Amino acid sequence: MQQDKKTPNPEILEKYGVKVFNNQPYALEYYEKVFLGSDPESKEPVIGEARRILTINSVNDKDMLVTLSGFVEASIDIRSEKHFCSLMNTTPADLLEWLKETENRESFVASGHTVIVEMIKPYVKASISKGHSLKMKSEFFGEIRKPTAAYYGKIKEKNGGGFIINVQGIDGFLPGSLAATNIVRDFDSMLGKEIPVMVEDYLKESDTFVFSYKKYISTVMNSKINELDLDKKYAGTVTGSAKYGVFVEFDELFTGLIHTSKMTPELHNKFVKGTFKSGDKVEFWIKEITDDKKLILTDEDPSIRRNQLEEFKTASLGKIVEAEVVSVQPFGVLFKVQKDIVGLVSQKEIKTKKKNYSIGDKVMVTIDRVHNDKIFLSLPNED
Repeated sequence: MQQDKKTPNPEILEKYGVKVFNNQPYALEYYEKVFLGSDPESKEPVIGEARRILTINSVNDKDMLVTLSGFVEASIDIRSEKHFCSLMNTTPADLLEWLKETENRESFVASGHTVIVEMIKPYVKASISKGHSLKMKSEFFGEIRKPTAAYYGKIKEKNGGGFIINVQGIDGFLPGSLAATNIVRDFDSMLGKEIPVMVEDYLKESDTFVFSYKKYISTVMNSKINELDLDKKYAGTVTGSAKYGVFVEFDELFTGLIHTSKMTPELHNKFVKGTFKSGDKVEFWIKEITDDKKLILTDEDPSIRRNQLEEFKTASLGKIVEAEVVSVQPFGVLFKVQKDIVGLVSQKEIKTKKKNYSIGDKVMVTIDRVHNDKIFLSLPNED
């Protein structure tokens, strides 16, 4: 390949993270055919090139003999492939034993493993660990352009404003701002954790991939929310408060709001006194998942509320009772019909009957319908 010594080929650098100083139009195709071993006519191996394993010819107690793309015979010393074996959750000895079965060899080859040629004389020796790293880098570049996959990574150490994380055997950078759904206050608590991440970016200057837990969350959040159980009691951590309630993080993934209207008197009293602080533990249930996937929480046991509403429905459905206006909203008027029981008269009916109410007004209403925890009221006709 005739080389341009000034500028590495940008396509090859972006796709494979390798500096190849050839900027001719054919450079990428040539690199993939020759140096990645996809051209069967390229039979002469070169140190540092990548080739695929086509067949496993034999296995002994220390290495395996394989045929690589380009029909190159090579030896892989499995005893020195501890890094690759650890990624496969096995040991060199166990892998060698497993590969002695023909069916297992075929399965291994079908997985599309790549090797890097390390030596060509007196025989060709290759490394599957290095090949795996190259293959993963290529895959990571593809994930930047079109994200579809998530990987588990282990946080190794703190680094500046984030962490060094090992993903599929490759050390990358996990910014603190992308390491959790909320602000990471205790960096030390993250060390050693294994978390799902997606590829966020690539820093050419340092040859480093950037990973993101938040990107993973935004990708899978909808399916994860659908797995939540409205009858299950959860435990979480207070992350902040506002005038209308407190925010709670739970399951290392979700954040929800316990609104003041959804608090039991005990919790509401604590909120009013301002004794909630970030880091406090709280137990709760999921009251509602809104259409835009916001989580409304409550510390009231839903079974108690359901029993209360069922008793109210049995005793009051269809009856006309006196109620007090407690809130006037654009969508209608909220009436308290008894302690802890509030129902709605729609704005459409308010307008139709030309009524105008203020908080505190006493009005006769009809209990029309009880659906889940919502109570629908109407205004009886005036005789």
